[in-house]
Amino acid sequence: MNTNNNPEQESLCRVCSSKVKEVINLGSSSPANNFVNSKQETSSFFPLVVDFCYDCFCVQLRLCLDEEILYRDYTYMTPNVDSLTYHYEELIKYLKNKNILSKKKKCLEIGSNTGLFIEKLSPHAEKVIGIDPAENIAKLANESGHKTICDFFNPKSANSILRKYGQMDLIIARHMLAHNENPKILLQAMDNLLTDEGSIMIENAYVVPTLRNGEFDQIYHEHMFYYSVTSMQNLLATNYFELFDLMDSRIHGGSIIFLGARKGKKEISPIIEEFIQREKNLFEDEKIFHDFNDKIISIKSKVLNEIHQDIKEQKEIAAYGASAKAFTMFSFLGLDSSKISYCIDTTPTKIGKYFPGFSIKVISEEDHLQLNADTILVTAWNYKEHILDKASRIFKKGTKLIFPLPDFDIQIVN
Repeated sequence: MNTNNNPEQESLCRVCSSKVKEVINLGSSSPANNFVNSKQETSSFFPLVVDFCYDCFCVQLRLCLDEEILYRDYTYMTPNVDSLTYHYEELIKYLKNKNILSKKKKCLEIGSNTGLFIEKLSPHAEKVIGIDPAENIAKLANESGHKTICDFFNPKSANSILRKYGQMDLIIARHMLAHNENPKILLQAMDNLLTDEGSIMIENAYVVPTLRNGEFDQIYHEHMFYYSVTSMQNLLATNYFELFDLMDSRIHGGSIIFLGARKGKKEISPIIEEFIQREKNLFEDEKIFHDFNDKIISIKSKVLNEIHQDIKEQKEIAAYGASAKAFTMFSFLGLDSSKISYCIDTTPTKIGKYFPGFSIKVISEEDHLQLNADTILVTAWNYKEHILDKASRIFKKGTKLIFPLPDFDIQIVN
């Protein structure tokens, strides 16, 4: 674990080693996705402080927890929902249009989870394999027929893959490059494994909509970096790669897909410079950080006003979505089992467990139907359309749904 756990201690950029400045401080939270088995069990809380590097534009979490703590016994399972299925189809279409993906290409997905994207990708490639460090999740993937190596991705495991499967034409890292204290190690491993003409695709939350929308719950201990186009360009350059194209996406509250390759191997799209110039204007005077901090205070006030008013009216309040974001949501808003009776989720690895420190139990949709809380704080707001589509089946008529982000919204179930 990174030993710099003092929010007041001077910190250095983990990409370029320059001095950084604190821009966000959300207090402390327990590690996201680390649920416990009883209401009495506790967990350590760690600071959620975000720093900004003026040299390479890297926005990064100051304290990084050990990867074994975060990922070996992992509870997150990629949901099988229409919005993600559509997103996978769009990604595959994009890669094929760029001549990066074809039936002659071998692909590796890093952090492949249960293999849902591998499943969609496989018909379009010669071979697709995944690698994921979570033993329980990798086991589920393999049982579903999605070839998954259970290991952390690093130069050692990359060399093992190289010996067994040969070089890869496409290496995919979706929503995981931000989950590592030193991403340069991952890039080094990619360098060992990638063909000379190969490409890497990196997808992550895009820091601009994260900040503009006040998406404070995107900040948790798994998310050690908050990438911009500028910071990704600078990061790739440290391992002799270069950014040659990108695609913007609305998925998960605003994400971005980066395409990288070895230097000089691909034509650089002009869209890269367009985004970099836009980011320069946003970040140079710190206005985007000031606006973020103002917005999250407003969001906190709006959500708590609704909850406190409903408590006065003796209404029962629950949450929907035992996501990693929920840990930050509960922590920043100061919510626990005295205000939130339970949290609904569909993930088998989470149901029956508790949020440590908050003592909020995770229950299934079926169990919720027996309890029927009056108000639901939707912590999985990034699946808003999916939740509204099934709202009449899982919530009683008149239930108030509070969507805190990206725009504060209240919906009443008909």
